[in-house]
Amino acid sequence: MSKINVVGFKKIQSGISIGCLLLALTLRVQAAALTAGEPILLPGTQDGYDFIRIDTAANRLLLGHEGNKTFDVFDLTTRKLLKAVPTSTSQDATTDVKRGFYYVSGNDPARMVIVDSAKLEVTGEVPVPANTDLIAFNPMTGLVYECNDTAGEVWVIDPAAKKIVTTITVDGSGVEDLAFDPEYKHLYQAVKGKNTIAVIDPATNKVLESWSCAPDKGPHGIAVVPESNGLLVACAGKLLLFDRTTGKITATATTGARVDEMTYDPGLHIAYCASRQGKISAVAVDAGKLTALGDVPDETGTGDIAVDPKTHIVWIAYKKGGRCFAQPFMVAK
Repeated sequence: MSKINVVGFKKIQSGISIGCLLLALTLRVQAAALTAGEPILLPGTQDGYDFIRIDTAANRLLLGHEGNKTFDVFDLTTRKLLKAVPTSTSQDATTDVKRGFYYVSGNDPARMVIVDSAKLEVTGEVPVPANTDLIAFNPMTGLVYECNDTAGEVWVIDPAAKKIVTTITVDGSGVEDLAFDPEYKHLYQAVKGKNTIAVIDPATNKVLESWSCAPDKGPHGIAVVPESNGLLVACAGKLLLFDRTTGKITATATTGARVDEMTYDPGLHIAYCASRQGKISAVAVDAGKLTALGDVPDETGTGDIAVDPKTHIVWIAYKKGGRCFAQPFMVAK
């Protein structure tokens, strides 16, 4: 190949690469341009939510309905509320598919509530020493991790024995969201006060490392990026991307300032952050990189968000005018 042809070939390669990048970014922006569906009334319920999750196995939306003093289960196929389970104040929920239970973090009084996922009835509870917040389940060990809402502690609970087996203490004034890696070899815990992510070994329930979010503060919602080695952390007005091997921040992106809960779609590689400011911040996630894709308007005050990884539909939940709603946002086609 002549020198001229080699140069020309390289230019063509460069043009193709740039074109592919532009196409990928265009498709990502289109995916982020969510279309709001009609709000769906959740009859017989009132007041605000805490956290919402997707039960992918049963195709349900699980709602910690703090203000209604119930744990709400919404069918994503029929788009109807199946039941508002009377649990007293509920904050968050996690799914035990094998045993057929939902484990719900609850207060008034403080405890973990066990709900039969087929009958949607309370079958047991485990008292805990203080008010609860977020919760996660490890299917490899059968243990539940429930956050203390008043201090830097996580209670490790055996739901079969209905008891706390140990308490993990982290260096900080309190804890927020938590998430396991895909292999359940590490648990990542957002820590307030110190503005860190505690890395916990589920085999020993010991803190292995503490990763700083500096200069950003207020880590709340987090999500593992399963297709790469990333960990997303929503701070005050910023989304951080950590490398889970090094514990270093590789990228940041601007979001709404008051993000409490965030969610991640691994199929589209997009993170969605609910800001309570009347907008959902969408951020593209690539290997070591974040790209802000813009904001999607939602109901002002909404801090609760989840994405269905099968349909890519983003769900929010909110109160308005004394009534409660779930609302879908569809990916633009």
